[in-house]
Amino acid sequence: MILKQYVITLPADYDMRIIRERVATKGAAFDTLPGLGLKTFMIRERGRFGAESNQYAPAYLWPAVAPIWGFVAGEGFARIIESFGRPPIRSWLGLAFARADRSRALTELRSVTRDEQKIVAGTDLAALREREIAEARRAVENTPDHLVRAVGVNPEKWTLVRFDYWTARQDSLPLGAHSYEVLHVSAPHADVLEA
Repeated sequence: MILKQYVITLPADYDMRIIRERVATKGAAFDTLPGLGLKTFMIRERGRFGAESNQYAPAYLWPAVAPIWGFVAGEGFARIIESFGRPPIRSWLGLAFARADRSRALTELRSVTRDEQKIVAGTDLAALREREIAEARRAVENTPDHLVRAVGVNPEKWTLVRFDYWTARQDSLPLGAHSYEVLHVSAPHADVLEA
């Protein structure tokens, strides 16, 4: 699994209804995108839930590398470049993945939190992976609104990221969490996601 996110920071006075409308009209095109595990179309709005700026910040989970190139070199990302310029794409190698109740539709997702931290030099990476897998399972099993956790590692900067996917709205999330509002969910191949 590969985790991917790009963040487009928008002007302070940007009308976020433009992004909402864009997602409402174009988001469904990803519902059948070949090779895509999960895409959450996400925003942060300046002044809400700790956001210092307006952002469009979709996050993706891909089961394999090849489909990522189909997206990056295809029409979907070309439209992003045309509208906003070419944003840097952050990516992480999948370390852990857990999904709570597979009978619950991922379209129920309302918010996502992202937590990123440095991996200290000398960390036992095999033990880290075991801990993150166990913690991801525990997290989604013990919290009703917590549907998915995906954990990745950037081995260039040695950082670890946790994306937590919630059916709860942002105002119900833990205080201080770096959170996003989910506008649309596409999950054509979510059933094959694993770390």
